[in-house]
Amino acid sequence: MQLDPRPKFMDKSTGIAPIGELLVQWQLVSDRDRNAALSDARKLSLPLGLALRLHDAVDLELLHNAVTAQALLRDSVILPQHAREAMGLVIRKRIQFALALDLLGIDVGSKKRCRLGELLLESDTLNRDLLKSRLQCAKATGLPLGRVVYNLADVPKDIIDVALKVQAQVRAGAITREEAIDQLYSARRCNTVISNVSQSLMEQRTQLGQLLSMAGLISEKDVEYALIMSSAEGKALGEALTALRLIKPYEVHAALEVQHMIRANKISFNQGLNQLKKLLSGGEDENDRTGTLHQMPAMDKSTVSFSSFLKLTNCIAKGGDPKNAKQAEQKPALEKQLDDTWQELRTGFFLTLPPDERIHPDVKELLQRSGFLTDKQMNSVQRAAMAYKFFRDDRLNIEQALIQFHRMQVEEADVSSLPGPFPHLNV
Repeated sequence: MQLDPRPKFMDKSTGIAPIGELLVQWQLVSDRDRNAALSDARKLSLPLGLALRLHDAVDLELLHNAVTAQALLRDSVILPQHAREAMGLVIRKRIQFALALDLLGIDVGSKKRCRLGELLLESDTLNRDLLKSRLQCAKATGLPLGRVVYNLADVPKDIIDVALKVQAQVRAGAITREEAIDQLYSARRCNTVISNVSQSLMEQRTQLGQLLSMAGLISEKDVEYALIMSSAEGKALGEALTALRLIKPYEVHAALEVQHMIRANKISFNQGLNQLKKLLSGGEDENDRTGTLHQMPAMDKSTVSFSSFLKLTNCIAKGGDPKNAKQAEQKPALEKQLDDTWQELRTGFFLTLPPDERIHPDVKELLQRSGFLTDKQMNSVQRAAMAYKFFRDDRLNIEQALIQFHRMQVEEADVSSLPGPFPHLNV
């Protein structure tokens, strides 16, 4: 399951427009850019804010300010005209939204807010230190807090959905804050019970013999016979099945991979069974039967190029004059070269070595021409290349890759570090 990245037309609980509509109203983004970003947000399963960044319609700082303004509107802390005036100051003076409100004489400090992080903290869903860390990650990546804690497996999707629902109800005056906290407590208790039961059932349901029999590859009686033999001879069930010539080795390998993928939440139980059934129906070429399943249909990874990923990580250098015709002509060629060299950047050299020793001179020269001049900038690009590699290898989705990049930046880990325990999300 995944959180729906597609912005709704209107927040029905508060009557506040989604972020894309607000940016258009404030004349910070054109209708054309907003619509193009909406299309990409759907295709790439990205929040609209990140899709707008891909289109160079907003930078990370502007996005933060706009989201802050939207949250204050939803909490009924400021009026729409206040938000519009303050965003005008943000653009003209390049200041934070909170400072713009101060300059306009608009006091928001004494007014009650209903923020998602506070609800998760007060309901003991997250502790204070973890919430602080996740808020920093949300700010660095541009991802909403709910998506950060879900991608890092801190909070199940069902609980985030409940938290967002009660947050909207509090803002609309339908329930009190105390009632919202009580609902979150109840939801967490139910989720814990259901998760424990579901895990136990999944373990039983995905036993190797049961998978093979349910897929029609072998009968239940043959499974029972093989289990007796495996127990008597100290063999694994798969070995016993192949020794008895009841099943072929590639079918055992495929079933074991299905078992792993289902238990790791990479595919559903039904998807796994369908993959195994293809072996019976001849749906796969005999030459391809290596015991490794074909990848499930996924988004076109080339849609998010490495240069686009660098935009999302905020690594792209700020230098350059947009009115400079020569620079404008060179930009597409440099981006193409960057896209061709990301694998060279992540080839396992240690960040502790100086750039001259860990980056090929040609690649270093390309980075310098692209605006990456300092060791710190080159380190960031190398970390981005590793996170992007995880994405291209289907080990992480795009949001998880952005979070992984942030974690490597914060921890100053070298580029050979493996990603953390992310749950698999369908992309």
